[in-house]
Amino acid sequence: MHTDKVFSSDANKHGTMPLPRWAPTTFKLLTQSMVFKDDPEHARLRSLVSRAFTPKLVQSMSDDVDRVVAKYIERISGRAEVDLVEDFAVQVPLEVISRMLGIGGADADQFHQWLKKFADSTTNGPLDLVKALPAARKMRKMFVRLAEDRRSSPDDRLITALVEACDGGDRLDDVEMQAMILLLLLAGHDTTSNLISTATVSLLDNPDQLERLRRDPGLIDTAVEELLRYNSPVPCGAPRFTLDDVEMSGTTLSAGSKVLGMIISANRDESVFPEPNTLDLTRSPNKHLAFAFGPHFCLGSQLARLEGRAALLALVQRFDEIELAVQRSALRFKRTPSLRGFQTVPVRLR
Repeated sequence: MHTDKVFSSDANKHGTMPLPRWAPTTFKLLTQSMVFKDDPEHARLRSLVSRAFTPKLVQSMSDDVDRVVAKYIERISGRAEVDLVEDFAVQVPLEVISRMLGIGGADADQFHQWLKKFADSTTNGPLDLVKALPAARKMRKMFVRLAEDRRSSPDDRLITALVEACDGGDRLDDVEMQAMILLLLLAGHDTTSNLISTATVSLLDNPDQLERLRRDPGLIDTAVEELLRYNSPVPCGAPRFTLDDVEMSGTTLSAGSKVLGMIISANRDESVFPEPNTLDLTRSPNKHLAFAFGPHFCLGSQLARLEGRAALLALVQRFDEIELAVQRSALRFKRTPSLRGFQTVPVRLR
């Protein structure tokens, strides 16, 4: 489905708009991003963004990531109880992507509040959507101002790189620029937050693997890959829409049908992964699909891995004991089907 051209990613042309007509432009920007485009539009946008979001830029963030992780590890140390989600898993990727975009100082504090309201509104229903309208408008104005500022005063961060990205004279227009900034913020924030929280709970559910990582931190690379597979932070890809009638496993889907490819199911495929329901931090090979595949393979996969490695390693090395402060059955996943992360994870750290 991720590579078959009978399935379209373009919800504007071939599907039903996911947002009501009265939704503000900031929300509608998401449907203008490359996630919801087919080639050649998708290829054009991805080519331009790839010229900005380079492996070199991501790797240059390594020291920043370590500093951010250390900052929040210190903040949660010594407290009787913390919410691993709100106090750590959300804060780390939010500050990392802010730094990467060059959003700092008072802008960063205000932006964090707006983004939280916006992100919550996309997962918690129509009422929260209405409540988030003022934040959405202010956030879009910030995008416009930041892009204008970087045109006149470039820096070495991502917005400048997006402004300057050029392919044969082609550049991102203003709407495409705003859509891309929003996509990077949401994709670089919520998904990585979910990775950190679900991975930690998976380790607590499997104490033998937690101790294994604690004794041998050199396992962190394969550990992160296995934790991505075991509890995929993005359980399904963006919706696809059938361009023609399609038969799947004996069922005919009519043209225009909305289809979700369940990545989380593929990552437990017993024909690919021996003992797929077992967490094995040394699993290799590990051809999971946590970042999807094909033309829409996650552009931020290396940044997510970088943050996941730093955050999880810091947690298991700093704290000899990590235990849930509530019953395991009390943990609740977020209500959105497209993101798999816990609402809260109260823990005691020692």
